[in-house]
Amino acid sequence: MSVRVEAVTPPVALGEGPHWSTKEQALYYVDIFAQNVHRFHPASGTHSTLHIEGGPVTFVVPHVDELNTFVVSVGRDLALVIWPDTAKDATITSPTAIIASVDHTHEDNRFNDGKCDPLGRLWAGTMGNTDVPENPLPYLGSLYHLAEDGKVTRVLDKVSISNGLAWSEDRRTFYYVDTCEYKLEAFTCDLEKGTLGERRTIYDYRAGGLYPAFPDGLTIDTQGRLWVACFGAAKVHCINPRSGKIEDSVTLPTDHVTSVTFGGRDLDELYVTTTTKRLNKEQLAAQPSAGAVFRVTGLRTKGRPNADCKFCTK
Repeated sequence: MSVRVEAVTPPVALGEGPHWSTKEQALYYVDIFAQNVHRFHPASGTHSTLHIEGGPVTFVVPHVDELNTFVVSVGRDLALVIWPDTAKDATITSPTAIIASVDHTHEDNRFNDGKCDPLGRLWAGTMGNTDVPENPLPYLGSLYHLAEDGKVTRVLDKVSISNGLAWSEDRRTFYYVDTCEYKLEAFTCDLEKGTLGERRTIYDYRAGGLYPAFPDGLTIDTQGRLWVACFGAAKVHCINPRSGKIEDSVTLPTDHVTSVTFGGRDLDELYVTTTTKRLNKEQLAAQPSAGAVFRVTGLRTKGRPNADCKFCTK
């Protein structure tokens, strides 16, 4: 079967943070500066939106037990929100509860990518007030770990643009992207303690000739390979962390690819978020599906289920 790429949602300005809910068989993702959480349910074809006031919303993770309850970022805050009916549009003027606020000495910072580890604990990183890797406000962000009891711990500092996260099947390796480093990196990790150890480079985008395109969000398949969105190259690259080489790639019909996750009933469909940002009028006319979510089928691989958040709400 050949690989097929199709747009499955209308375009948004800055699609990011895709999370496939295996319980609902639905895709959640965000439009960061519009402050919207989107839900796409392929079986019914329904597409609904939750608007959250208060600041940029950069990721969404369903709660593992609480129905229609989600952990989201709102600016520099981690927040708990309730979406009364996820099949219908809604607006929240303020989050249900603020779990934690971070980066108090850098008030212009905001959260960026976030994801739960296999134990259901949230990891999320921040960045300075920029989204241009070529001219960042460097090293103002950090990577944080949210325990089930609500305690937030900084696990990595001096981050510029915190992005893609994934864990190996044996849970001993954490994969990570700080976009401004133009690298896909790996850390040894202790999930029980929520700590990181030795750091190494898996793939250097400059050395690989991909610059000025850069790595963004990522996911992992059942073979342990990493599928990394490459912003500026219209590509998702499949990188084998054992060899440090690109083994496969998917070409999208728009330049700026932001993040990826596996979904579908068998987790064999790759969902890809994109953006219209940094496209001029001529590029937008040539790329009318920019900002859509794309579904990629025929890859002959499967992903692992996204972990929902086990944060204690009581």
